[in-house]
Formats: sequence, structure tokens, C-alpha cells
Amino acid sequence: MADFERLRADWLSFDEALARILADASPMPETDLAPLLALGRSLARPVSARATLPAWPNSAMDGYAVRSGELAGRDPGSEVRLPVAGRSYPGSVPLEDIAPGAAVRVMTGGPLPLGFDSVIRVEHTDAEDAPGFVVLRRLDDVGKHVRSAGKDMRAGDETVAAGAVVHSGTLPVISASGSERVFVYRRPRVGVMSSGDELVGSDRFERVIAGRGIPDSNRDMIAAGVVEAGGVPVDLGIAPDDPAGLESRLASLAGIDLLVTTGGASMGEKDLLKRILLRFPFRLDFWRARVRPGSPLSFGHLRTGEGQELPVFGLPGNPASAFVTFHVLVAPYLRARLGAARPAGVAVTARTDDELRSARKLTQFFRVRLREDESGWTRCALTGPQGSGLVRSLPGADGLAVVPEGRADIRRNDPVSVILLQGRR
Repeated sequence: MADFERLRADWLSFDEALARILADASPMPETDLAPLLALGRSLARPVSARATLPAWPNSAMDGYAVRSGELAGRDPGSEVRLPVAGRSYPGSVPLEDIAPGAAVRVMTGGPLPLGFDSVIRVEHTDAEDAPGFVVLRRLDDVGKHVRSAGKDMRAGDETVAAGAVVHSGTLPVISASGSERVFVYRRPRVGVMSSGDELVGSDRFERVIAGRGIPDSNRDMIAAGVVEAGGVPVDLGIAPDDPAGLESRLASLAGIDLLVTTGGASMGEKDLLKRILLRFPFRLDFWRARVRPGSPLSFGHLRTGEGQELPVFGLPGNPASAFVTFHVLVAPYLRARLGAARPAGVAVTARTDDELRSARKLTQFFRVRLREDESGWTRCALTGPQGSGLVRSLPGADGLAVVPEGRADIRRNDPVSVILLQGRR
């Protein structure tokens, strides 16, 4: 058993902490679902086309299919009268045995007969004023408006890669590929637990009104972040500052894939959580990172009664610290376990309206809102006071502006990288 008071802080850089966490993020088990039920999730396996689309060369216009060789040498402005040998509609098979010198009326998507290689738009014809015959009034469409067979996909082609997110753009490709089921990763069940006697829920808010308690704002916040990252939150309540109570909670964690705690993360007399964890078969991967807010965070693995190595994130109790560390470290871990191609998230470059000051030895994250200025630049502005114990700066945050380690400040109008908060825009 490690002695917590003698436990040496690792003080990892942000990049080191994130790299260690992502290296541990093994994929969740696979499951197969109907494509629409997989909306928002990353594919565990690629999707391949079961058919060639289009199956035949087909028309990109409503008009008349012709053979370009039969019109070669004619002036593009001349008129040509041709018999109409039939009609072609989307979903039909190509007409056969079309006599030389004839045209075929074709709708957009309709297959062209063998040997036909041009479609004259209907607006460039008389649209069969005389039934059974069409007058081509312009020939500048010769050689145009034909989609080749397999232009969209060919049978056996990979059409959607593993790691791609199922959304309104990928769903039609999955459907066109003929996939009735897709393989995705099972959503991780994430236990969410707050720690501290001072915390009260809304059912005991009179204690807050009386100045004898602090609202437990972290559990719902973390649970919402879990949903946004693709997981399933499991509410484990508020753990008391009591060794026996904490041990009981930690001994009964069946049915979850990950534990996220807030509070009890630092060196205070009542910061018991890490002390109690160290009484268990618990492997602490690291404690403390050079980030602000949220440096007293930890990551490790608890061996459960089922022999599972349960990942455990210990986040600070201050709401803004818990918010930031969840979004920059826990959410990427969850997305990686769900097969996301970019688990660390998406960042944009914005010009800042405010000076962002930081200590050179830290990576600091500022809650910012984004807007576009009259010149088309993306700009960011602080959402309010950035204290780690404040919640009022959180609702308006579109992203987290990053002042990296080694950079003391970013001046007004300077570019800054902003990690977008998923589910906010």
C-alpha cells in the first residue's frame, strides 16, 4: 500500500498526460445495429458496396439519348429529326436492339442503351411535337450528360471507412452499399461519483441557502459530458468523507467500464478518495499534470472483484476544473474507446478579443465563446471570470482556448487554438 502523504506528484505536461490516457484506451467490444440506430457513433468495421452503382451508364439529364457517331460532322447549330425508339426510366434495364439513326427518350437516371453515349437536353429539342419523332435543335450536348457505370461505387469497394461517424452524410452511403447492419463499439458505462460531505443535491438545497452546504453541480455536468462523448452515465451519488463509506462504494462497482470521480483529489485533510483507493489493488498511472485549471487530477486502474482493471479518473472538485479536465482528457479517452478517428477533438484558430495570460510552465485552458467578425475571421472572447470554482462561465463556452506550455500570454488579436466543445455548436 502506497503512503499518500509521501506520494510524489508526476506533474506531467498536458501532452504527456493525454498521450498516456489515449494509449490506455482500448476499443470497447463490438456490436451490430441497424444503421439509423448507430447515429453519432463511429464504425468498428468498414462498409463495402454489395452492388455497382450505377449499374449501367445513365443519363444526368432529362432528354434524348443518341449515338454521337451518327451526328459527327454536323454543325452544332443545325437541326436533326430522329425517330424515337423507346423510353428509359430510372431502375429499368437498358433497351436493346435500337435501330441505327434512332433516339431514345431518357429520364434523369435512366440507363442508356448499349452504344449510346450522349444525351441531348429536352430543352434543346422540340420534345416530340410530332409523336414518335424528335427534332434536335442544338447539338452542343453531343458527348455530354452521361454518368458512367460504377461512377458512385463498384461492388466490393470500401465505401465508408472504419472510424467514420454515422451521420446524415454517411447514412445514404451505407444504405446505397446495401448494409442492413453496421458494426459499432458498445457504449461504455461510466460511473459518475462526487465526493465530499459538503456537497448537497437539489433535494437538500435548503442547506445551501443556509450557507451550510455546496451544490453538487459536478455529477450532472460530468454525466452530460459522458453522453456528449458517446457513453452511458451511471449515477453513483455523493460519496461521504468517511473511510468506511468510501471503501463500501469502491468495493461495489460492478457493471461499469470506467469510473469518474470529482473531489477528494488534492492534499487536504478531507481529500480521502485517493487515500482510500490506495488501500485497494489500485495502480496509479499518474497524479497531477501541468494544466490549469485542474492540476490535481489522476488516472489509474482499480482491480475489481471480477478481476477487471477498471480505469479511474480522479478530477478536481472545483466545477470549472472538473469541466475542463473532463473535456480535454476524459472525453478524448471515451471517444478513443468508441473508435473515433480524432479522439482529441476538433480545434479551430481564432483571434482573441482578450489578452490570455498564463504561467509558462503550464498549459492553460480558457472558456471562450466564438463569433465571426465582419472580415470573416473567427474570434473568441472570455465567457466571464475564469476562477476554477465558478460555474457561470460555463454555459456560454463554445470552446476552450489553449495557451500552451512555454507561452506566457497571447495578446489581443493574436491567433489562438480553440478546442471545440462537442454538442455546443
